[in-house]
Amino acid sequence: RSPGSRVFDLVIPTLQPARPRVARSRLFRGGAAEPPVLADASDMLRTLARGGAATVGIGGTALATYAYGDPGFGRQVSFWRVTGPAVLSYAACSAKHKKSDADTKARAFAALHDHYSKVSLDLILELRGLYIKFGQAAASSPFVPQAYRTQFKVLQNDVPSEDFAAIKQVVEEELGPLDELFEEFSESACGAASIGQAHVAKLRTTGETVVVKVQYPSAARIFSADAQCLRTLISLANPEALPAFEEFEKQLALELDYRAELANLTAIFDAIMPTFADRVAVPRAHSTLSTGRVLTLEYLPGPKLEGEMRRQMAALGMRVDESESMRDWIQRLEAQTTQPATEADDDEREPWRAWLGRVGARVVGIDAALWVVGKVLATGGAAGGAGGRQEELRTCLHSLVEVHGFEIFVHGLFNADPHPGNLIAMGDGKVGLIDYGQCKRLEEGPRRAIAELMVKVADDAPHAEVAAAFRRVGVRTEHGGDEFLGKMARLMFGRVSVEMLEPKWHRDLHKTDKMTHYPPDLLMVHRVALILRGLSVACRENVSIAELWRPHAAAALDAGPD
Repeated sequence: RSPGSRVFDLVIPTLQPARPRVARSRLFRGGAAEPPVLADASDMLRTLARGGAATVGIGGTALATYAYGDPGFGRQVSFWRVTGPAVLSYAACSAKHKKSDADTKARAFAALHDHYSKVSLDLILELRGLYIKFGQAAASSPFVPQAYRTQFKVLQNDVPSEDFAAIKQVVEEELGPLDELFEEFSESACGAASIGQAHVAKLRTTGETVVVKVQYPSAARIFSADAQCLRTLISLANPEALPAFEEFEKQLALELDYRAELANLTAIFDAIMPTFADRVAVPRAHSTLSTGRVLTLEYLPGPKLEGEMRRQMAALGMRVDESESMRDWIQRLEAQTTQPATEADDDEREPWRAWLGRVGARVVGIDAALWVVGKVLATGGAAGGAGGRQEELRTCLHSLVEVHGFEIFVHGLFNADPHPGNLIAMGDGKVGLIDYGQCKRLEEGPRRAIAELMVKVADDAPHAEVAAAFRRVGVRTEHGGDEFLGKMARLMFGRVSVEMLEPKWHRDLHKTDKMTHYPPDLLMVHRVALILRGLSVACRENVSIAELWRPHAAAALDAGPD
């Protein structure tokens, strides 16, 4: 599987019928010759004791009083009241059908998926918080059963906003009376997320239009309780994914303190604006109107880049469901590209534009094929002005790639979430960069190791040299094969080759070896790379992230140890 998608492959995959290979979950064991059987039942039942308290003793006065006084405990009770029976139902189904044929087993699990996907969505919408993030991640993972992905898609673009009265209370607790600070303050949120929402306002002192990001009243209090529930569930269902979840949890915890985001925003503003001010815009922060729960920022005019990216992809025949965000489409596409393919993948029907690009790539090469597809679209009735918009998007793309390469390798602090929803199309190829809640700081050692890897991939070094650089970053595989690591590095950071379009290439690659350890530092860098490379697809450009990052990577190596 794609290392960059591991954080989205945490729990639900183990709720599917066992594939014809040895299961890696602690919850189910067994392979093709031996159907999965329930394992570690005593551990699981002990873990579900809290859920048992919810299901059999929820009416008890003591428990009810404690849950009321401790919102975190109350949320844990609610979580296990639903999740406990679900886990047991899947375990029972696996045990019951351990000798059943594949079709019977698939039907039984499909019925569970259909039921518990609806129940799970109701639970997520009830509890919100970290569960919203988790549901959004699951909705974009190709490893999650379709029933869950379908239900959870509503979380991508339709996260309900908090009542304005609660938002106003937070702002006034942190800053003072709303009317004294703001001449106007929109009661409707311009964006809502898992831990907070944003409102457009106008400062009373200067008349400047700003964006005020406000954290939900209980977000910080309930975070640790939610994380504990998910961590326990993952340890039961897929313990191999715990390191990825821990990095996921660590990054989300940083978002809870808006002072950290303010510091990140200020540091990145000071680092990149002197060099890149003509190509990108980073909003200035109003530090006197910012606290741990409120962040006031300069308003950047223009539509989000996401809408334009959708139009470009639609013109290329690459449809994105309206309920799925561009970021999650890109991540899902990357995961599907690097996941071992099945024989059925060879026969999937493609839109004619995508087919044209695929066949053209085999005949004349990727870059030429992308150019041909672009010309066909431009002369085949594409919307007026498409060429100009496409060129503007390309300019934005190159600016984004260069800026993030500078952040990663020169500055060492970078925004790990540059998806199209966090980008503003400001016109003339200039792009606004917003939302610095998920920033990652690379220490000098990992930064130099990743820089060396980029240089090796960019220079098309032999597999042995690329593999050695990959290992120095901290990547480990089951067999330690040079060819596997060399190809994986090029797949992740290089230019797409013709052979990479073939499902058979991916099947053969993953038969040779598999990754057993993937360092968190590289995980976040790869996340940025796959998003930026996905953006290039919409601009019909076949970019090598490693080549575009090479100047900054080489500068990091030339600078020597601090």
